[in-house]
Amino acid sequence: MNAFSKITNDEPREPLLAQIEMPWGFRLRPSDMKENASDLILEWGLTLLGGVLILTAFGQWLLPNALYSGDALMLKFVLTCILGLLGGLALSVAGRGFRPEVQVDRVRHEIRFVSRNPRGRGQILATVDINQIIGVGITKSINGPDCHCLIYLIDGKKPLRLATGTEDEIREIRKKMDEYVTPAAERLAAKMAASAA
Repeated sequence: MNAFSKITNDEPREPLLAQIEMPWGFRLRPSDMKENASDLILEWGLTLLGGVLILTAFGQWLLPNALYSGDALMLKFVLTCILGLLGGLALSVAGRGFRPEVQVDRVRHEIRFVSRNPRGRGQILATVDINQIIGVGITKSINGPDCHCLIYLIDGKKPLRLATGTEDEIREIRKKMDEYVTPAAERLAAKMAASAA
């Protein structure tokens, strides 16, 4: 007796993406954006480390000069610069956060890749001008059922991944992105009309 296994799973999957409509466009982020304990510990640990390094950098100036021999002033200055730089870097990384978000802005004609911290503040990591996008595509993941929405840039560089989610979510995002991106045929027609005039 042979048993047949089901190759495709028709059960609806939980959404992987949260799409938030905004007056200027929309935002995409993973649907499980609840506070992750490891991210929270890492952010607070980096904040504490940065604070300690900065206090150490400037606190050494309170020590008596007798503790240092020779070039004490130069040694203190170099140590202050190094510790202050490391402390500032740790505070910067902690303040940036580790929660990814993509913002598609119709008003400013740009796509922003943002990293958010637990307090909701975001830092822009990169921006892409919507006029530089020549196409939007979909690819399936090699090692899973997820799909990726890719944007292709006019300069021919590697495509950028806009979002990862279920196939239905990605198809909806692609349909919405097609409204934002000028198709190649329209670009060519506009270029030909401009050169003819």
